[in-house]
Amino acid sequence: MAVTHRADEDLRAFAQNGFIGPFDLYTPEQAAQILRRVRVANRDRSRILFDNSVNYDRHFDIPELAEHIGHPTIVSKVAKILGPDLLHWRTEFFPKFPGTPGTEWHQVRNYQYATGQPMLEHSVPGLDDLPLDITVWTTFTPATKENGCMKFLPGSHRRRYYDESKSGTIGRTGEYRSVEAMENDGSFFGYDFREFRVDPDWTPPERDAVALEMDAGQCVIFTAQCVHASYPNTTRRSTRFAIATRYVPTEVRVYPGWTTFEAHGGSFDLADYGCVLVSGEDAYGHNRIRTHDNHGRPFPRHALTGSDERR
Repeated sequence: MAVTHRADEDLRAFAQNGFIGPFDLYTPEQAAQILRRVRVANRDRSRILFDNSVNYDRHFDIPELAEHIGHPTIVSKVAKILGPDLLHWRTEFFPKFPGTPGTEWHQVRNYQYATGQPMLEHSVPGLDDLPLDITVWTTFTPATKENGCMKFLPGSHRRRYYDESKSGTIGRTGEYRSVEAMENDGSFFGYDFREFRVDPDWTPPERDAVALEMDAGQCVIFTAQCVHASYPNTTRRSTRFAIATRYVPTEVRVYPGWTTFEAHGGSFDLADYGCVLVSGEDAYGHNRIRTHDNHGRPFPRHALTGSDERR
């Protein structure tokens, strides 16, 4: 009964705030070991899926990340929100080095900001009020206000403050600002989300922000529709390093009809891309499924129990 109560408590908190956590995934010692291995593996680009500066989808060539995307705690908690039939669709690195500005406030629904076309779309009518995906942001170092932890505007997922369908001029054309330029001005990895504000005069209320300081090995689970950002890293030696894993229910179409795309200054060929079924079944068949990583190892798949399923 205690587990069920906590699950219900998490769902209520998620519905109210748009995020839940932090949750323990690894001990700080385990997190440090994983991070060391990831950093070593990052140097080997021979089996990488997308060789680009944003390090999308390194779970295909880094074994530790292949295991991480199917972590039982992650899968069971995300299944409470999205349902038991889950696909993992993207992995991203989020380092914040000493002296790096904070990342600007932003709100994302279908990832249309990057290209002008939605990367995700519901296939079932009547689900527009439900999240398309859920992000699990795991920090492998301590994340503090001083070194750039995340911050959220609770409840902001229930209102559209940013419209990704607007025609942004920064990021989608030759005016893309590099990741290095982003580190100097605090924009969203080369995009200026102020261009997507529904009300150009609206300013995110910093007084309402919730700072989510976390220990190494902890994660926060959120919908990207919740307005979020990060603090600057004002330290001299403390790098904050996090990895985001993103999940969708199997009814969602990922990169619908696409063969390639360009985003964040990189070009991505989807010929060998596929989602990973981390739990349940795929009764829709909308998306290509990858069952093995680029080393030929099978991806983990979590067998949910009755208490894991969405209520």
